[in-house]
Amino acid sequence: MANVLIVDDEKSIRTTLAEFVKEDGHSVRTAENAPDALALLAEASADVVVTDIVLPRMDGMALLRKIHEESPETQVVVITGEPTVDTAAEAVRQGAFDYLAKPITGADIRAVVASAVRVKRMADDRRRLEEENLRYRLHLEDEVTRTAGELRASEARYRAVVEHAAEAIFIAQDGVLPFVNAAATAISGYSADDLRTRPFAELLYPDDRASVLDAYARQLGGGEAPELDELRMVRADGKVRWLRLRSVSINWEGRPALLNVARDVTERKVAEDRERLRRERTHAADAALLQLAMLPSLASGDLRATLQAIAETVADTIEVERVEVWLNPDGGGEVECAELFERTPRRHSSGRKPSLTVHPQYSAALRAERSIVADDARRDPRTAEFNESYFIPLGVGALIDVAVRVGGEVVGTFSVEHVGGPRAWSDEAVSFVNGVAGLVAVAVESAKRHETEQALKQSEAEYRALFEDSPASVLVEDFSGVKRRLDNLRERGVVDLEAYLDEHPEIVDDCIGAIRVVDANEAAVRLHRAASKADFIDRVGEDFPAAAKIGFRARLLAIWRGERVFETMTVDSTLDGSPLHTAIRWSIPPGHEARLDRVLLAKTDVTSVVEGEQRLRRTLDGVIEAIGRATESRDPYTAGHQRLVTDLAVAIAGELRLPLDVVDGIRAAGLLHDVGKLAIPAEILSKPSALSHMEMELMKAHPQAGYEILRTVDFPWPISQIVLEHHERLDGSGYPQGLRGEAIRIEARVLAVADVVEAMASHRPYRPALGIEAALAEVVQGRGTAYDADIVDACVRLFREGRFAFAIEPR
Repeated sequence: MANVLIVDDEKSIRTTLAEFVKEDGHSVRTAENAPDALALLAEASADVVVTDIVLPRMDGMALLRKIHEESPETQVVVITGEPTVDTAAEAVRQGAFDYLAKPITGADIRAVVASAVRVKRMADDRRRLEEENLRYRLHLEDEVTRTAGELRASEARYRAVVEHAAEAIFIAQDGVLPFVNAAATAISGYSADDLRTRPFAELLYPDDRASVLDAYARQLGGGEAPELDELRMVRADGKVRWLRLRSVSINWEGRPALLNVARDVTERKVAEDRERLRRERTHAADAALLQLAMLPSLASGDLRATLQAIAETVADTIEVERVEVWLNPDGGGEVECAELFERTPRRHSSGRKPSLTVHPQYSAALRAERSIVADDARRDPRTAEFNESYFIPLGVGALIDVAVRVGGEVVGTFSVEHVGGPRAWSDEAVSFVNGVAGLVAVAVESAKRHETEQALKQSEAEYRALFEDSPASVLVEDFSGVKRRLDNLRERGVVDLEAYLDEHPEIVDDCIGAIRVVDANEAAVRLHRAASKADFIDRVGEDFPAAAKIGFRARLLAIWRGERVFETMTVDSTLDGSPLHTAIRWSIPPGHEARLDRVLLAKTDVTSVVEGEQRLRRTLDGVIEAIGRATESRDPYTAGHQRLVTDLAVAIAGELRLPLDVVDGIRAAGLLHDVGKLAIPAEILSKPSALSHMEMELMKAHPQAGYEILRTVDFPWPISQIVLEHHERLDGSGYPQGLRGEAIRIEARVLAVADVVEAMASHRPYRPALGIEAALAEVVQGRGTAYDADIVDACVRLFREGRFAFAIEPR
């Protein structure tokens, strides 16, 4: 069957759901959080993932996005304890197959998994068809090449191959076909004599005739001709067949002709047309579903307007005559037609009230199966009891009925009805109708909630819902004390707050102490591992990590500049002292800009992401260091050269205030800049005398060799390009490319200066160390010509002012 992964932090729920799904023979794995789920998916893919929205460390929506990035065809079903319009719409936008509201019955989970598996199988079939088409095209092209080669190589082999080939092979010349093989007669339905005497144009489909003849004439004339790939022909029996064609110019009995190899691809074209139509239907259904999910009336709770829009959209999208919504909001036996849309007259109506108890087989099947798909409604035992009272009078021949569930309870039915004979419903139509039924449930729920919310003040209700139910950690803080302190500094004449904070760092601590936490949602309480909201509010300011103060300082500068929104990454901690990396968004609600007595602070836990990046960076640094040491191990006279060059280059970059990511790139490239010397013979590297011209040319190849070694490695920085350019010079006198000026990367220009200074200051096999002064004199002499003037100046300042010295004395 299918591979299913169930993700829920409550063991009892995921165990129960797993047992339900296993009843249908599916293979089931479980995970209690998103990272564990992703780890399981990395080991083995899943056809269907069922995940709770509320999960520790990474919520279900984030997991949904991550799964679709890695495996777009995996179907994801979202579970929520309290379904809302927002969660449903978000689930649809993020590509969820369906969502279920707790509590979940065995029938619910089995039905939705079965539907998801069907959709996944369709996706697998579509991908397999595309792969088969590709293999077929490649095979056909190989066959054309092989056949043409054999034809030219040997007349005898040509005859044998052509006469027994599965492809139709024929020669076109002077408007007729002087030669055809047996396969050509089989495909066309004409005899060989008919094909040789009948004008070639008569065999072509009328719409293709002019373009094919034009292409043939141009090809025979030796001009540039449009490529003939696929064309249609008319058989002797009048049927149209698609041919995939390859043509080459030849000489036939002393005159120009075209040798053609053709294969009947009609079945593939039909399959492609079916797949194209299926994709078009799927795209239309997805677009319609997204459009419905964004209906303003859905969010506002206007049930009548929402149901009318849904009915019209569904009827037009899958081309059915009747769309109905039956609701039983009180849970009794009586239901009411809340919406009936008839497509031909474009008419809406409502109000009919039949009883479900009159149709027990239908009612039982709908509750057990969640949906009823009847291709032949009058013969289907689940729906046949409607024949006399409903189907025959109205002409209904097929239907799809889906139970509308709110809070796990069936509150109605969403029905689409085809008027006429039986209809084979496509999987796309069934999936679409099921998705729309979910939106109907959301619309019913939204309408109920809207009625309740009318008794409250609308703005407060919306705010509390957003605040308390948000999966993000949100705090309401009073910054009025901070605002007063900053206003006081401004009154005292402070203009440059950043410089003032440098001189008076205690101001930051004072402002931190002035913050008052007014409120926090449950997500914030959980994020900081507090016992309760009161415990969190009382203790949240007890420990403010030093790293967090840097981010808070930036926030003070944003307030000073009058910004209303501030976003950054910072280091926080839980109340038990555990480190916590968070992404924060600090904003001022409208009406509180003057006093800052209310500000919102939203926090997102990114600890796992930051720690993962740190581990990856440490691993990368270790690999770079190891490669650098391997390079130096081949040349004992320059051992430590790359590290010393790196130290100086990083110091120069810091002096120039280059961005941190550029500095990191210089550090990595410095440790690897001579990796190309792995390709230079060791006897040249350690030769105790001057190099010959040939040896020098070999030595000059090491930047290109380093580039070739590193270019396939996906570093976060352009390492291979920096290594390639580190011996280039501003005046074009460098190598290997002779680049000039700004065409040389800034990182390579920095390394060039550092490389020259360290090399001259160090001992070499062919000369003693020249010393720092000689090295600095060299780069100063080339300042502005060979070397970047700013970089030379920065290097000289570092040494002259005593702010840099090589950690290991150059040898």
